[in-house]
Formats: sequence, C-alpha cells, structure tokens
Amino acid sequence: MELYQIRQFVAVADTGSFTKAAVRAAVSQPAISAAISKLEEELGQQLLHRRQGQVTVTPAGEKLLRFAREVLAACANIKSELKTLTGPETIRVGALRTLPTIHVAAVMAAFARPGGDSGVELIEGTREELQQRLSQKKLHLNLTSIAGSQVQDAFPLFVEPYMLMVPAGHPFANQRSIKLEDLHGERFILRTGCETFKTTTDLLIERSIKTKVVYRTDQDDRALALVAAGFGVALMPALFHMPAVVSVPIRDFDVTRTIALQWLPGMELLDHVARMIAAIRSHSWASDLHTGEKRRFAVKFAK
Repeated sequence: MELYQIRQFVAVADTGSFTKAAVRAAVSQPAISAAISKLEEELGQQLLHRRQGQVTVTPAGEKLLRFAREVLAACANIKSELKTLTGPETIRVGALRTLPTIHVAAVMAAFARPGGDSGVELIEGTREELQQRLSQKKLHLNLTSIAGSQVQDAFPLFVEPYMLMVPAGHPFANQRSIKLEDLHGERFILRTGCETFKTTTDLLIERSIKTKVVYRTDQDDRALALVAAGFGVALMPALFHMPAVVSVPIRDFDVTRTIALQWLPGMELLDHVARMIAAIRSHSWASDLHTGEKRRFAVKFAK
C-alpha cells in the first residue's frame, strides 16, 4: 500500500468521481483508476461501487477511509513538525483577485497577531487559477468564490449580491433600488476581471441597454476610487465600500456570488492552517473597515 494510493482513494471518496478526483490529485483519470484497482487487489476488498455517473464507498471502503484520513493527517503533522526545526512555517493562502483589499489585509493582520511563528505567502488569482493551484498542492487554502459544483469541497462564508456603486451626489444615491434599464446612458466603469463579466454583458445586450463605457479595468480598488471621484458608476459585489460611494440594489438583477474557504483534506489539522481558518471565519465581513461600523446590505452569512 503506497501513500499516493491512499491520497487518491480519499480524493475519489470525497468527490464521488474519478474525474474530479484526478483533477484534485493532479493525475490522469486512467492513472487514478489503476491506482485504486491495484489497492483493491492488494487488500482483497472492493472499496468503491462504480455506477454510471456516481462513485460511492463500500463498507470496506468506509473502514479504510477512516484510517486513511488519520494517515494523511499524521503525514501532514510530521512535515509540519520537521519544518519547524529549520525555521518558521509559512502558510500559502490563495485570495480571490476580486475580494476587497481592505478586508484581505485585515484578515492577514489578525492572523499575524496571536503568534509570530508563522509567515504568510499571499497569492492572488482568478477562481480557476486558485482552484488549480490548490489541486496541485501549491496552496494550503483558498479564500475564493465557488460555483455550485464545488460546494461539497468548500466551507461557504457568505453569499453577496452585486450592487450598483454610485458617487454620493448621484441621483441614484437617494433611491432604495433601481432597475437594470435605468443604467441606459450612464457613464460606466467596466470591471473586466469580474466573474459575471460575460453574463452581465450578455444581459445588457439582450435588453438593449447601452451604457457609456468610460473606463475598463481589472483592478477593483481603482474602479471604486473612480466611482468616488464621480467618474462613473460600476457594478460590483456588495462587500466593496468606500467613503463617498453609495451601493444601490438592482431589483431585477439577481446575480450573486458565494465566498468560501477551500482546503485539501487534512490541512485543517495543521496548527497554522487552523489559525488562518479561524481568522478568516471570525473576520467581520459586514463591517465598514473605514469607520468600524456595521453595514446594512443584503449579504447572507453561513452558519
């Protein structure tokens, strides 16, 4: 029995799919299928039920899975303990590029306060880039958005809608909500790095809503600063906030995104990873970090 077989077996059991498990383990599907078959042959037990479109664990597989998780956790702890002999442990955290910088910075600062024995390497990227890095074990955990198919491998933090960000003096700033058609003719700051960029663009075209694009950027903090300066309006996740900017709900635009934590099985048992998870989960995402006050906006937090 080899360690790679144990890792790959756990990946299949967790995802319920050889295809998804192969992505997580960064190997080909035939390779992971062969590894599991070899493991079953060696143990003389069927570990998985293979049905079309679904893979489930047998009673023997359940027993192996329990021990397999303990083995992987022990291996992770051994690596962590040995690394501490050569210097401080560094935790590699993936952060979604479209998360507000002020919140990401606050989380990193909170993690650093309790103890100075762990450093942080922060890697930003798109959802797809971070998922790939995690599956290749180049990250300890991800703070990212997730699609519906990823929910089983993630811990959701909150769901946020998209709002129209307008300057405080804009006519929309005094309205409780607007319709998407109200954007027709507005000076628009286009966020090219937004996860909903294509969906939103297609929707505006479908409804014949034409905006005046005055700036295109993949830097959200810059887009928000331009809104504050009165340069135009922007469609952004509700979490974004800045003085002199008002977020206005769009009542016929129900697109949301789910922000979640992702980590590979066993990672949460490492002390420094557990502390980072705790710092992220306890962070006051609903606060206005510019003033320290609680904000009122339609964000649903996970329990």
